[in-house]
This record gives sequence, structure tokens and C-alpha cells, in this order.
Amino acid sequence: MQKRLKQVLLQVAIALAAGLGYAWLISKIGFGIPCLFKTVTGLDCPSCGISRMCMALLHLRFADAFRYNPAIFCLLPLLAAVAIAWIVRYVRYGSTNPQRWMNFAIIFMTCVLILFGIARNLV
Repeated sequence: MQKRLKQVLLQVAIALAAGLGYAWLISKIGFGIPCLFKTVTGLDCPSCGISRMCMALLHLRFADAFRYNPAIFCLLPLLAAVAIAWIVRYVRYGSTNPQRWMNFAIIFMTCVLILFGIARNLV
């Protein structure tokens, strides 16, 4: 269990450092990595605006974060619940198999994002 906990903490620290490093880079140069889907098709993908949303969240500007990507903003608590439950399950039991409710949550979030991606391009 200790080994798995150390492994998870290291991976979380690396992801957090990468995210904060990217946020710092965006704040210095003024723009982030462009969306490949939008560049190729001219359409907004379901995750377009996520960098701006995360930057707004870092500055505690929740209304701006919601405006940049309302679907992902609203799904964040569910995503966090799934991620935390999955990590706890892995650390405690060594199981990487998701529980049934996690599968339903992932399917639900995927459907919401697909519908959001379609709707945002129709408006």
C-alpha cells in the first residue's frame, strides 16, 4: 500500500507541476497551445476554452471559468469524485478496475461533452 501511495503522490505532483508550469508559461507569453480540432475544422471541440477556464479558476474567477467552458466546469465535481475514488481504490486494494458507478459517471460525462460539443457549434 505504501508503494502505491508514493507512486500516486508522485504522479499527482508531476501532473500538478506540469499544469502549473503550463499556466505560468501562458501567463508569460499570453497564449496557450491552440486546439488542433478547431485549427483543422474551424469548430469548437467540447474542451475548447479549458486552458482559459483553468487560468480563471487559478485566479478564483468562477464566473469567467464557467463562461469559458460551462460543461467541463459543471462536470468538475463529478470528475473529481471519480478520480479520488479511483485513486483510493488503487492505493487501498491495488485494483485499477473502476466500480460500476464510475463507469456510469464516465459514460454520463462523455455523453454530456459530446452533446455540448454539438450544441456549442449550432449556436
